Amino acid sequence: MIVCKFGGTSVQDEAAQERLAAIVRDRVGEGPLVVVSALAKVSDGLIAVLDAALRGDQAGSKRELDAIAGRHRAFGVDVEETLAELESIRQGIVLLGDASPNVRARFVGAGELLSSRILAQRLGATWFDARTVIRTAGTDPEKDPAVIPEIHRLARERLAPHCAPGRIVVTQGFIGSDDTGRMTLLGRGGSDYSASLFGAALGASRIEIWTDVDGVLTANPRIVPGARRVRLLSFDEASELAYFGAKVLHPATLLPAVETSIPVKVLNARRPGGDGTTIVSRPVAPPDDRFVVKAIADKRRIVLVHVVSTRMLMAHGFLARIFNVFDAHRTPVDLLATSEVSVSLTIDDDRRLDAIVEALSAFAKVEVERGLAVVCLVGEGMRGRASIAAEVFRAIRSSRVRLITQGASAINLSVVLPDEEVDAALRQLHEAFFRGSLPAEIFGESFEELEGRAAASGAEREVPGPVSGPSLAELARRHGTPLYVYDLDAIAERARRVKAHLPHPDARLLYACKANAHPAILRKLHELGVGIECASPGEVARALACGHEPGSILLSATNARPAHFADALRRGVRVALGSRSDIRRVGALAPGASILLRVNPGVGDGHHAHVVTGGSHSKFGLALDDLPGALADAEAAGLVVGGLQAHIGSGIVDPAPLHAAADRLLERARAIPSIRTIDFGGGFGVAYRGGDREMDLAAWRDGMAARLDAFERETGRTLTAWIEPGRYLVAPCGWLVAEVVGIKESGGLTFVGLDTGMNHLLRPALYGAYHRIANLTAPDAPDAWVEVVGNICETTDVFASNRPVPRPEEGHLLAILDAGAYGFVMASTYNLWPLPKEVVVAGGAELPD
Repeated sequence: MIVCKFGGTSVQDEAAQERLAAIVRDRVGEGPLVVVSALAKVSDGLIAVLDAALRGDQAGSKRELDAIAGRHRAFGVDVEETLAELESIRQGIVLLGDASPNVRARFVGAGELLSSRILAQRLGATWFDARTVIRTAGTDPEKDPAVIPEIHRLARERLAPHCAPGRIVVTQGFIGSDDTGRMTLLGRGGSDYSASLFGAALGASRIEIWTDVDGVLTANPRIVPGARRVRLLSFDEASELAYFGAKVLHPATLLPAVETSIPVKVLNARRPGGDGTTIVSRPVAPPDDRFVVKAIADKRRIVLVHVVSTRMLMAHGFLARIFNVFDAHRTPVDLLATSEVSVSLTIDDDRRLDAIVEALSAFAKVEVERGLAVVCLVGEGMRGRASIAAEVFRAIRSSRVRLITQGASAINLSVVLPDEEVDAALRQLHEAFFRGSLPAEIFGESFEELEGRAAASGAEREVPGPVSGPSLAELARRHGTPLYVYDLDAIAERARRVKAHLPHPDARLLYACKANAHPAILRKLHELGVGIECASPGEVARALACGHEPGSILLSATNARPAHFADALRRGVRVALGSRSDIRRVGALAPGASILLRVNPGVGDGHHAHVVTGGSHSKFGLALDDLPGALADAEAAGLVVGGLQAHIGSGIVDPAPLHAAADRLLERARAIPSIRTIDFGGGFGVAYRGGDREMDLAAWRDGMAARLDAFERETGRTLTAWIEPGRYLVAPCGWLVAEVVGIKESGGLTFVGLDTGMNHLLRPALYGAYHRIANLTAPDAPDAWVEVVGNICETTDVFASNRPVPRPEEGHLLAILDAGAYGFVMASTYNLWPLPKEVVVAGGAELPD
């Protein structure tokens, strides 16, 4: 027999129950025991009724309970006996103004009794009362420990006779009873535990946990959209992940299954054809050293407690005394780090924290830190590998780590961080440990692909290319591959779009030349009145050669020679200096020149840690605290500070950090009368993935306009605002076309080899960047899940991993989309492969070289 547990979303309505019924009927030959939770949100609703009743809110509590009753009556199943009992309890609580733990358990656990009655009738199944088997200790009715030997005895006597191939039995999760027969609960999330208890007691061949996700993922997909399905986990790995925040499983779920070596499968009731995640008792070794981490979990709202006592130096029993306090207050400890005189530990339940601190303070100094979170990396392959910690700290080097521990099992490494830093840390760690082609025997599809939101299922089936003129395929046949193609008309349209959203009459655009320095693009931007921001003297020379006037060019180089800056100033080019050393040395070479100061406003943002150019750990610009000294240096060197510049990052889609940086720049500019120009940066993001959002230009404009208006009213000064939209102008307007030169099957993966590589488009290898990929030759071919790789002798030479692409064949042309920015400009002849050719299309025709 098997156990099939279904959560609240799997029974919440008619459609969900029809899906459930189809799943169960497919398994009827295996004698399924169906364990169900309450309908979605019903347990929370019952708790809300209790709370209202305890407040004496007769009308409100009745209204809440009537709504719950209506949901269940709508299924047309007789559940009136249970509903009547709930109404009686509700009235009693209102009258007494009190509810014992046993009453609360009886009330809240009724949700499972209701849902199981409904489902048993739908399936034509035997209804079984879990309370007659799931025996608990009776010490805490709302979170009662299971009495395992008694459950095994009762299951054999009372439940086993009903279970047989061809028969379906429906019972409840979450609820049980103590030895007096009073109803108890296993704790929130306890339906999973119930399923495991039943499975172990009956010797099930497997336990299926049906949820609304496709198994265990490598990270929280709401934070890391590229998180991958983990096909196979050991019980130890799954237990660690469950405890440290992976919401798929209840932390105690696996214990009975572990003891009886019953495999557990986690499956998605909305996509029953999926493979989900299988959890087995034996360790699952990684295929090689690169894949030692299986998943990353995060657990929020953690409290860190520091216990320090020099009096206890080398003293026997210090730890025991500390843990006795936590034991007395029934508060479990998660993580622990110790030294001779101090202990730091974390808890996730702070209900008794005041009493704990008071007890600890009797023999030690106690400090409490709130607002923290645990990020935990888990994997059997981590055992004995010191390099894991080094890689973790490299990935999150800008995070404020408060604690780091490795579990006794040596398969987890946990760090404690401020809550607000967890999202960034998760993305950075996921990129560090799950980049490139992953072994198919352990990892499956990404969350985006599972959700059907991968661009290949929609946009990637469209044939991309310039809005008019020759197609990408025509151009590739004419010039060969690899080939970069740019659409000048599309670039012009995006430039006009940004100009239409400028926040001030005196505002102007500066294009970041480093994104794409093709002469045709620079000439077109000159026609449109767009200036150029340069990161090197070479880019200045290119801009001048393409017709840009010196006054429309800004040189904002990092660690350039002072002579380069001085030469630019002599030619009339605007210059931004980002260090006091530059100010002093450039002043000696170009006294009397007007400059901008590049400021680090202490705010950073961007699509990846490597493109964030602001914040406390950035190499770019002057710290705000250094600004007075820099102004004094400029005055001493004979330089005039006429403006400020800041650039906080690239690929930004939320206006908020740009507005925050602008606030800091304007605040400083108020105190510097010579400031007439502020370059606010920009770095607007684009939609590389299907469903991604771009910068909300209207929201950005409105926020900037309000700030500039306020500045001018308060100071009486009119500012010239410079904006640097960056990749926004060019990224979606370019493609890299390559030919499929080889296809190979290996390790369960299909590798599609192209005649280009990371030397021509570095972003995926450098940033883990996502680029959509289209099959120009066969756009309507059925999807194939493939690894798209290049011809460079490097493991990271991967353009896409486990990606659905219309089935490529040798000789097909593939287009890598959104390659107009940071493509050719970052290309090299590594491995002595020649550079790709570039062509530009405008007005429906290819432009001459």
